[in-house]
Amino acid sequence: MDIDFEKFRHLDGCNVLVKPARPDDQNAVGLRGTIRVHELPTNQGIVKIEIVVSYPERSDMNGRPAHEEIIPLSHTDVMRLLNSEIGDTRVYEFTLDDGGRSVP
Repeated sequence: MDIDFEKFRHLDGCNVLVKPARPDDQNAVGLRGTIRVHELPTNQGIVKIEIVVSYPERSDMNGRPAHEEIIPLSHTDVMRLLNSEIGDTRVYEFTLDDGGRSVP
C-alpha cells in the first residue's frame, strides 16, 4: 500500500482491539493487537501498515518468542482504523470484514 510514512508514523505501537466480523458466533472474541508501521526498504517514504496479534501463551520459559499473526491492512482498512479511535486515547478498534479474514 502506498502511504506516506510521516503521515502515519504516529500509529506505530498503538493498541487495537481486533474484533471478528460476526460477533454472534459462539467462539467469537476480540483480541488485543498492536499497529505496526514500517517503511518499505525499496521505496523511501512508502509504508506498510499491519496489525500484529501476539500469543504469549505459546511462548515458553526457555526463551521461545511469542507466536505472532500479521493482519495486513489495505488503504481502505487504514481509513477505517483511523475512524475507530476511542476518544483521544490512541487506542483503536478494527472489525475484520467477511473477506476470508478472521481473528487468528
